[in-house]
Amino acid sequence: MIPSFTHRPLSICLGIFFSLLFSFTGISSQVNAANSPSDNIRENYQKTRDKMRDKMKTSNKQKMQDKASGMPQDVLDLQPIKKITMPPFKKAISSAMLAGKEAATPLINLTYHKGKTLSVPDQFQTIQQAIDAANDGDTVLVKSGTYYEQLIMKDGIKLISDRGQGGDELVAVPNAVIKLPRRTLRTIIDGSKTVPSKQGMIDFNEGLGRHSMVDGFTIQNLPPQNHHIPGHAHGINIRGASPIIMNCYIKNMGSTGIGNHVVYNDQQQPLKTRDFRWKNIKNFSSPVIYNNIITGSLGLGIGCNHFSNPVILSNEMFNNSDSALGEGPSPGMGNKHGSAATIIGNIVHDNPGGGILGQKGEPQGKYPVDRPTHPSIMHNVIYDNGEDKPAVGGMNLGAETSPIVIRGNYIYSSGTTGIGISDSSFAIIEENYISQAKDPAIAVTGSIVLKLNNNYISSTNGSPGIAIINSAQVREMIGNNVDTNNDAPRFLVDRESRVSPGSATKRTPRGPRNH
Repeated sequence: MIPSFTHRPLSICLGIFFSLLFSFTGISSQVNAANSPSDNIRENYQKTRDKMRDKMKTSNKQKMQDKASGMPQDVLDLQPIKKITMPPFKKAISSAMLAGKEAATPLINLTYHKGKTLSVPDQFQTIQQAIDAANDGDTVLVKSGTYYEQLIMKDGIKLISDRGQGGDELVAVPNAVIKLPRRTLRTIIDGSKTVPSKQGMIDFNEGLGRHSMVDGFTIQNLPPQNHHIPGHAHGINIRGASPIIMNCYIKNMGSTGIGNHVVYNDQQQPLKTRDFRWKNIKNFSSPVIYNNIITGSLGLGIGCNHFSNPVILSNEMFNNSDSALGEGPSPGMGNKHGSAATIIGNIVHDNPGGGILGQKGEPQGKYPVDRPTHPSIMHNVIYDNGEDKPAVGGMNLGAETSPIVIRGNYIYSSGTTGIGISDSSFAIIEENYISQAKDPAIAVTGSIVLKLNNNYISSTNGSPGIAIINSAQVREMIGNNVDTNNDAPRFLVDRESRVSPGSATKRTPRGPRNH
């Protein structure tokens, strides 16, 4: 008859278990009359006992934290408890870059330009002279050197640096993660001999489309100006145009590195009389910004404004800050005034004003913007972006039918919240990896999250993994694996907030892309 383990202390139960095991396997001759294990077996038994005790303590603490968290039990039942290992950094980078490349491939036509090739400086002394002489389908080929110009691009023209002498070989860029073609670093457009104006280093004719391309230049030294004041320029000014910008090194700009805006019908009227509503748009702005490095901007790395919907793929943004202007620093990438950027596969790091952020934007004109800001932020790698603002998120973003989408991102070492949504935002937050956030990895404050599913959170530095507060709502919450190392509760929900399991169907977490 097997003795009952019911109501016995753990040590006694384990002792009985080991004794039975030894007798069943013919090892009973190795134990003494009191069934004591040998020294080796005793050591293994004690280790097993201690592990079980620690596991019970951890489990009990976790249950107590979950019970006190405010999270409904039916929602807790749908959140797994497993150890999490963050993907290696190099693997996350490779996955992000591949996601961006896959998105870019169908958008970039590399066979369109079959017209003449105009060479600088062989045929034309300046780049602008060659652009002015070119027609739709022509290529302006620029040999290596430094060109002190500010350019205005025409529709249908490809502006490209010379591929000769190993120009397409990828080479390292100082302090950057990704590499760029050698031709990019040896072909420079420099603004250090210009003065501040409304013109950027490169502007584009209104209405220009994706057959206009800038490929493979270092573009630098736009004179300093305050990008918070209307009338400023950006390093690359994309206003009411949709070009392709690729393989460029954009550095040391005295404003935002790349700025995107639509153009309105009343663009030239005084600001206070302007109509910023959707119906007053004259020219849209939907550029493809692919495989560039943007650093050292006196502003954002990339700014998306006034209903622009750029496609931003596989770029790297770092060390962009406008703190010298006397205000809180802007993020590496910003979105406001109804913009709807698609942001895939970028690397955003070491920007003191946060990673990829958005907001509604301050009211402007007689009739302000009438649609919500709602970027889609997917498969990016974001890390080390200051101590004051989230890695990803923003305020007053999205709407029920057009939420901000935050999906499949890798977020490491956030100085504050990993993903932060506040001030009546609408969002979908799914399949993100977040590690080493100093505040809650995901914070939903006074906002509505339509789906909060399958996120992976580890090492929260004593903060809850997910906090839902200030009358927030989460309408579906399934499959979020939060590993706080037992230093903090997995979840925190205040009394004014509401969380639902949604479909209440337990799903298998997918996580971010794994290439």
